[in-house]
Amino acid sequence: MSKVFQKNWRGGAGPSNTHVVPGLRFQTKSDSAVLYNSTAEQTFYVQLAPSGFSIWSCLKQLLDATHPRLNVEAIRHHLRFGETVSHRLVWAGVHLLLPGSRLTLGPADVTGRYAPWTQDGEAYDESVIGNPAAILRAALPSEDHQVVLEFSGGTDSTAIAYALAGRDKVQAITWSDPNTLGASDIQHAKHIARKLGLPHRLASMAPEHLFRLPTGTYWPDRPSLSLFSQDINDRLIREAAGEDAHTVVLNGHGGDHIFLDPPSPTPVVDLLVRGRVAEALRYYRSLVTFHGQGFLTPLRYRKLGRGIGRPGFTLAPGKRLHRRMIQQACFENSIWNNCGLPYKFIHPFTHPAMLRYALSHPPHAYVGERQTRLPFRQAMNTHHGTDDFSRVSKGHLTGVFQRAIRFQQDALAGLLEQGTGQALGLFTAGEMLMSLKRAASGSEEVSPILLNALSLELFLQHWARNLGVSTWQTAT
Repeated sequence: MSKVFQKNWRGGAGPSNTHVVPGLRFQTKSDSAVLYNSTAEQTFYVQLAPSGFSIWSCLKQLLDATHPRLNVEAIRHHLRFGETVSHRLVWAGVHLLLPGSRLTLGPADVTGRYAPWTQDGEAYDESVIGNPAAILRAALPSEDHQVVLEFSGGTDSTAIAYALAGRDKVQAITWSDPNTLGASDIQHAKHIARKLGLPHRLASMAPEHLFRLPTGTYWPDRPSLSLFSQDINDRLIREAAGEDAHTVVLNGHGGDHIFLDPPSPTPVVDLLVRGRVAEALRYYRSLVTFHGQGFLTPLRYRKLGRGIGRPGFTLAPGKRLHRRMIQQACFENSIWNNCGLPYKFIHPFTHPAMLRYALSHPPHAYVGERQTRLPFRQAMNTHHGTDDFSRVSKGHLTGVFQRAIRFQQDALAGLLEQGTGQALGLFTAGEMLMSLKRAASGSEEVSPILLNALSLELFLQHWARNLGVSTWQTAT
């Protein structure tokens, strides 16, 4: 299906509560509507116009049919904050209706609510809610599916590997930087795969493989840093899956978000606002110890959560930030199952039951223990009778991204100089090119704003080719 419903404001009052398809309903008044998506994984796209609104299940068909202009404010927000929770897409009048979300379409504005930990219409066995190992097993696909596990070797993908132990039709893949094959995460992934009897392979991610998008059917609905490696990821997943039409890809994305790892200094501000100065100082001191790189190091994470939802202080230190980061994890993961790929993604760490487990453990309370996910690690070690969840992973792919920028500097510079951001005056190409040059030389870390700009330009270039657009028009 593509367009699933159309409503004209002037078409009469009609029923106040309409069920469109299973899990999708809306309530209307004369010039407003509230849309509810209680499906488990289906994203819908809403096109809002002065005459009414339409609901679509396929973004490509919506864009082909309606030819919307660009939403400059949404693009400006992306350049500043990156991929953040929002129902607005980069096309004017086009909005996301994610699973577990609600959109209110009013005469002057569109507002949204997103609570993925309380999706309607889903039942869970309450006996497994408190046990993360059981929650992860419950989130897996049935055993008749071919499973490809993206196995980084970190804590979260290790937890999924344990949940898959003993199953057939499993292939674990570890993306690797050819220059860091001895990285601790890679060695840990190899050790765990041998221990659990999982078929495992290393997949090289070289600089020339990055900053490319698949040439076939691929319709992402928003700019994302995940676009940078999508082409090589797609090719390697297809190779691992073979001809199996029921392939499911699993990964641990979302674990860092839902356990607030790394932690943010935001709770310090919350405590100071409430006059709890001694607690604020103790917490900040524990952050310094946690990061272990100097007194000012925690301030690097002061922007964690910016641009995600409405700003405001918390009712309890860190609680609002924790929920916002959980929303962010679910938002980022939602992009994968709506872009036309032939396989399905499941992210066990953003399963609603896992989100409720994470919310039951305030991560800021464990900063002094040097690991915000301490209860999770302890529960997994106890359940499996191991200490495999005690190690702290380091990550090993940062270097390949920096080398990719150096390797493809000229092509990326052309993308920025001739792209939409420069044409709309949203950034100055000269400043962005200087940032690109410094990143390519290794003289400084890659700027988040540069990454946001590159993801935007790759995204819009890809969609222009898909839609046959030579120049994007903007909404007034």
